[in-house]
Amino acid sequence: MKKTALLLLGLALTLQGVRAQSDFRAAYFMDGYIYGHTMNPALYANRNYIGIGVGNATVRNQSNLGFKTFFYPSGSQTVSFLDESVASSEFLGKLRPHNLENIDLRETVLSFGFWTPRNHYHTFDLSVRAVGGLSVPYDIFRFMKEGSTDGTGYDLSGLSARARAFAEASYGVSRPVTDRLRIGAKAKLLVGLVYADARFNRFDVNLSGERWSVASEGELQASNLPITDASQAVQFSDLLDVDSFEWEEVRPSGYGAAVDLGATWQATPWLEVSGSLLDLGFIHWRMDRMTADGNWEYTGFDNIDPSVENGLQEQLDRKLDELDALTRFRRSDKGKPMDFLPLTLHAGAKAKPSDWFSAGILATGHVEGKYSWAELRGSLNLEPANWLGLTAGGAYGTFGPKVSSALNFRLPLIALFVGAELSSPYFVSERAGDSRGLVKIFKDGDAAFPRDNLNLQIAVGLNFVFGKTADKRLNPGRYTETDN
Repeated sequence: MKKTALLLLGLALTLQGVRAQSDFRAAYFMDGYIYGHTMNPALYANRNYIGIGVGNATVRNQSNLGFKTFFYPSGSQTVSFLDESVASSEFLGKLRPHNLENIDLRETVLSFGFWTPRNHYHTFDLSVRAVGGLSVPYDIFRFMKEGSTDGTGYDLSGLSARARAFAEASYGVSRPVTDRLRIGAKAKLLVGLVYADARFNRFDVNLSGERWSVASEGELQASNLPITDASQAVQFSDLLDVDSFEWEEVRPSGYGAAVDLGATWQATPWLEVSGSLLDLGFIHWRMDRMTADGNWEYTGFDNIDPSVENGLQEQLDRKLDELDALTRFRRSDKGKPMDFLPLTLHAGAKAKPSDWFSAGILATGHVEGKYSWAELRGSLNLEPANWLGLTAGGAYGTFGPKVSSALNFRLPLIALFVGAELSSPYFVSERAGDSRGLVKIFKDGDAAFPRDNLNLQIAVGLNFVFGKTADKRLNPGRYTETDN
């Protein structure tokens, strides 16, 4: 399988994968959710806590493409977009000028939060984050669908991929300003591990006879490149070949800092509004810089047989081979770019008419150039017992509709959180004998795919808790010494 930024395209097409701040936004309004401070540093946990290893682990994959974009009914079977029975206009009509996929992974190594006098709440986190984004222009899919026709030209400019991996140590505090207003701030120290940012400002491909003419202007900036001969031109897959990576040789390649800011305001006894600004900061990277420019010819393209019998995986591999052959980079010089982190903004309102029920609306915007996205979500939250919290809701935005749910168990010494979000509660499967007769995508094994846009997030957390609850600290007059 091709270890390349273009592989992300293959991952998007086969709906596989793992994507700035990986937080579980569906739990933003959930009472007692320990890691609300990752979305708004003014938020706090119900009790003091310690999390080690699996205290907070989240993984998210988002795309504005999905199963229905690439698979179509044909009689009693379902065929891929490469099948001749699928009209180009039908498939291409579902695409956008830039088609996105975002990947986000966060693993908390150590985290703890604790209350101090005057109702100050402090947090410390040590975590590892890996983030990535892919922007695929419309003409790449046109090339995959329409193939090699004499006189055909394609504009693949706008093809870009970006990935970062870094360690983060943060300290935050949430404190009251008045009885109604609470503010929070979090300072972060960042250590860069791996970085890659590739983009093509020009990428023209034209077929004349049996020769393709290619004119490209592109740039790749990356740290820890697996290149042994700097004088030779390399392709994208060579640059990002995971198999050739000497992971034991990876060293810190950048340092930076960032802050999170947030506030909550109790507008009425039953209505709270809040907002936050996350990842206001930068990482200063030590980079290798490579360029892809010039005019050249290529004759290595194969004809594509769109028959289902060949299997979609083989077809995609061949297409990706062709696309990968167009990406030739040469080392240019070293650079030290200042990489500003993508900003995430939250604005929310929570209505809590009773102790056991609340509802909230949250607007989120992520600012990252062509990888930017936005969404609006709503949630209903129940507290049927002082040891159990539940939430369910939905969201809609750049990546289409999503549904979510979570359970939060607050036991005497342990807090357990489990949550999931996906684009559709309905999955389709390629198992042999499936009534939908789906095409065989992989040579071995079985897979299930969301029917709609690829939006999938899983969040789990297991933490030790101790001390008084937040209600007893913030509202001591409501409780007696005999209360639990």
